[in-house]
Amino acid sequence: MRSFRRAWRMTAVMLVLALVFFIGRMLWANGLFSSAQTGFFGSCRVLSNIPGVTDIEIASGMAYVAVANARGPRNGDGIYVLPLDGTGRLTKLAGTPKDFHPRGLGLFRSPDGSGIFLLAVNRRSGASAAAGATNGKVRFSIDSFEVTNPATGPALVAQGTIGSGLLTDPQDVAASGAGSFYVTNGIAMPAFLRPLADWGAVPGSSILYFNGMMFRTVAEDVYGGRGLLLTPDGNHLLVASLTTRSIRSFGREMMTGNLTEGGSLTLDIAPEKITLDSRGEVWVAGHANLIQWRDFLTDPDHRPSSQVFRVSLASGVPQLAQHVYGNGGGDIAAASVAASAGKRLLIGSSLDGKLLDCSL
Repeated sequence: MRSFRRAWRMTAVMLVLALVFFIGRMLWANGLFSSAQTGFFGSCRVLSNIPGVTDIEIASGMAYVAVANARGPRNGDGIYVLPLDGTGRLTKLAGTPKDFHPRGLGLFRSPDGSGIFLLAVNRRSGASAAAGATNGKVRFSIDSFEVTNPATGPALVAQGTIGSGLLTDPQDVAASGAGSFYVTNGIAMPAFLRPLADWGAVPGSSILYFNGMMFRTVAEDVYGGRGLLLTPDGNHLLVASLTTRSIRSFGREMMTGNLTEGGSLTLDIAPEKITLDSRGEVWVAGHANLIQWRDFLTDPDHRPSSQVFRVSLASGVPQLAQHVYGNGGGDIAAASVAASAGKRLLIGSSLDGKLLDCSL
């Protein structure tokens, strides 16, 4: 009898310790103990008021801006272009489907460097339950476009749309070839487990690879997978993990697309999208406190801080993060993407209808 009671007590202690661990991890992952850094050695101006900015890609002196609002479809959603030489303004490009609301953007150059192609994660609105539907009302696809005349007058020409039942909740896309790409994707799970994934208690994401013919899962058990980025040599895939507050590096096999987990770097923020500048440094925007970010999702008056970091790489693995920009939410709230070109820094938010143009 005594041994039974001792075993029961040990089991109870282990359960309590496990519960404390999970609660502590969720509180840390969501930034309850984090404080937002403020300050910026530069100046910023509001470049445009738009529904929201979900991603930015820069090529050939042009910034391609994915415009949509994370709260739902808006008029004005689409892909915009901004000349970085100061000769033009932010302009919406024609050539996208009617039902087009991009939440992630990837860019691919042809081998000779002259051709530019864009891939977009499209969160469609509609009532039909088709491939990629998650609730009978929303379906996802990866839409591809060629950018014609990219140097002087960019225009989009639709190349195709790829859908699949595996696209349950895609967040971002990274092009790895003319017809291949990676996607960060939410895992289909029972409704009672979804809050645990959202708060970082359990993994809620995977990484899919499309080889030109079909999707397959190449990485599982990813916590809050958001932004994706291929290193210039194509040997590493970087993933922004929202609920481990880190950037993870995966080694990549060129021929098969298979991934092998490598190193990671823990950040002071929960990162969303990541971009690469011409010097090979990674720019990441994210949230010091995910609880405040969720409040902003439901109440636009609760404006959380915005944070931007620059991350150095060594052999495809993130090494060091330097804080570059921070404000308490007055200039821009809940920044989700930042992209740098020279001394120019563009900062956008998928929940705040602004695009900041900053000089470093």
